Amino acid sequence: MSNSYNTQIWLLLLFHARNQVYTASVPPQVQLYEQKISQSNNTDYVRDVMRQAKSAEMRNYMQTEVDACDDFFSYACGNWAKINPTNARNVLETNFFKQLLSTYEQKQLKMLEVKDDSAKDADDLMHKVRTFFGACRQLNKEKRKRYKLKLWEIAAEFGQMPVLMPEGTWEASAFDWLHTIARIQNKYGLDIILQLGVREDLVNKTVSKLFIGQPPLALQNKAMYKSADTQWQRDKYLAEIAQALQKHLGIAAESVAMRTALEILNFETRLADGLMDKSLGKTLKSLAVLRTVDEMLAAYAGAIDVRTYFNISLGQELNDTFYEYHVEYQANLLQIMHEIPKEQVANYILYQLLKTFFLDFEAINGAKERLCLDKTKLYFAKVLDNIIFRKYNSAKTVEDIELIWLKIKEIFKEELESNKLKWMSTLTRQAALEKLEAMRLEINSYNETKLAKEFHTLTLSSMDYIENMKQILIHQTQRALANLKQAPKSLEMPVALSSYTPAYIGRDNLIKIPVMLLQPNFLWSAHYPQALKFATLGYLVAHELIHGFDDMGCHFNANGNEQFWWDANSTVAFNERKKCFKQQYALYRYNGKYLPTSELQAENIADNGGVQLAYSAYMKWLDELRETKSAAERSRLLELEMLPNMHFTNRQLFFIAFAQYWCNDVSERYRDNVSLISLHAPAKFRVIGSLANFRSFADEFQCAIGSTMHPKEKCQIY
Repeated sequence: MSNSYNTQIWLLLLFHARNQVYTASVPPQVQLYEQKISQSNNTDYVRDVMRQAKSAEMRNYMQTEVDACDDFFSYACGNWAKINPTNARNVLETNFFKQLLSTYEQKQLKMLEVKDDSAKDADDLMHKVRTFFGACRQLNKEKRKRYKLKLWEIAAEFGQMPVLMPEGTWEASAFDWLHTIARIQNKYGLDIILQLGVREDLVNKTVSKLFIGQPPLALQNKAMYKSADTQWQRDKYLAEIAQALQKHLGIAAESVAMRTALEILNFETRLADGLMDKSLGKTLKSLAVLRTVDEMLAAYAGAIDVRTYFNISLGQELNDTFYEYHVEYQANLLQIMHEIPKEQVANYILYQLLKTFFLDFEAINGAKERLCLDKTKLYFAKVLDNIIFRKYNSAKTVEDIELIWLKIKEIFKEELESNKLKWMSTLTRQAALEKLEAMRLEINSYNETKLAKEFHTLTLSSMDYIENMKQILIHQTQRALANLKQAPKSLEMPVALSSYTPAYIGRDNLIKIPVMLLQPNFLWSAHYPQALKFATLGYLVAHELIHGFDDMGCHFNANGNEQFWWDANSTVAFNERKKCFKQQYALYRYNGKYLPTSELQAENIADNGGVQLAYSAYMKWLDELRETKSAAERSRLLELEMLPNMHFTNRQLFFIAFAQYWCNDVSERYRDNVSLISLHAPAKFRVIGSLANFRSFADEFQCAIGSTMHPKEKCQIY
């Protein structure tokens, strides 16, 4: 068959896949073909079919019998759950982000499964990544005994896990928890009980400093360990620990595994008592205390022997000052260590060590691929992002992102220079303009990163997954220790952020856009109206820009230094307006409960300011269209701002596209997790909350004053 015939067949399949109401979401393989077709067949026929497909998709998600002025989220997304339902067993939430991720992972798997290393994009580094992925996939039931033996050997490096030893043979007198976590930190760089990190000094960005304090815990925050609403989540976590002890470490007796799991969870719950409450919006500088070794020893009466901890974990004596982070955690830790038996502490520490190496050797086929992909992304996400960016993304994509960024930046500059922000003093306004001018945006493609050099000393085996894990952790730890002696580098966001979501980094005054977000035909396409691009990509960029000027961004100046740059009058005026958002969102009910109150309103402020800024940028694009194009060309382009079979104006399409970016379905019992863990409002209220404060939305949908989406009193800062 000819290529053109194949193209037509796939376009028809795509069209029907998207034009069926209440079907499953578009499968990743169809999306991959869609991208290939839409990029390489720039004809009127392709354009029309792509626009028909997008129109069908958007209409399918809508529930137009709902009053848009009463509940715009349900109006735009009411059918999402029927088309993309959750699964009580393993799919707790569905949303556009997960569709993006699914397609992106298909691309990553495609790169990892390439057999021919002589391919154009193959090099020594990619060969190492594929070696790791391949060794992971080879771990199966037949290798179970060797796998368990290797885990036991790792535990034995640090005195062995008491539950793995014959009863009565473990010597508590020989165990020192601080020595043990320091030795693990020194070899594998794992933050167990205490976190040890290197970053720039809070007052001098030219030098690096050590930070010591609370580590991340599995359930993330205190509420998840304490709230009655999340008991099911703790029960699930407990069952996972007990199962892991039996499956990976070979504990035969179920009662022993469950007792040990309970002790591990109890210890971690006690640690969570000392965790910082992120909703208070405190900065790192406000939580960190500059110490000498002697000062910290004195602060805890020698009970935390930080001198020994540093000597072991760093492999050398520390003569410099360092930062102790969130002292309340360390105070809580001391209390715990007085009360919990050493045997339970040892089991907790060594379980945390060993679970880093756990892999479900019973998983098969697609499940094994996903597990190994997740492990590979954990350590090589930068490499995969770089390869995919070079392979799939065009110069036009980068130009589009840059165009949106410049438009949004221009609009915000005009806003700062106008009288619209009367609450902001002249002095603070000037500082804001300087910060905006210095703010940068970059795609997180790692094109300028010397990745080959970063991994050149890493040696991996094609057959031994556990050994590969050890070598990767050792390699990372050695690099981290070397960084302590070097000038600070730009902050690297955690993989969970840098590869998947846009982020504003205050200390660099920089917005980073992940490669995953650049995939066409989800949020935007050359064939779709510009309204959709501004409502999704534009909103996301604007949201991050606003973070530079919210109740966290005010602590970082134009150069990224942690310095409060607002004057007193502007601060008072901002806080008064912030109260409006606190009151507004506290009145929303989710899963039958009011949303938790939060002093930090950064995400709500960024949602509100972001959608208004993106809409203004789109309006400016339309104005420029009228000014720079001929009447015939202008008419043609404005016609393309509509979608077939959708009886909405281009402005209404903007708001529908914005709302549909947040379409989701959340398992009922998982909803409390969403409101307790995230600093963001649930998706429904990210739509309703921000559009209810936006007069232009009410005008476009002709909402009566006093309706849900057009309240008399509106909250606004930007």
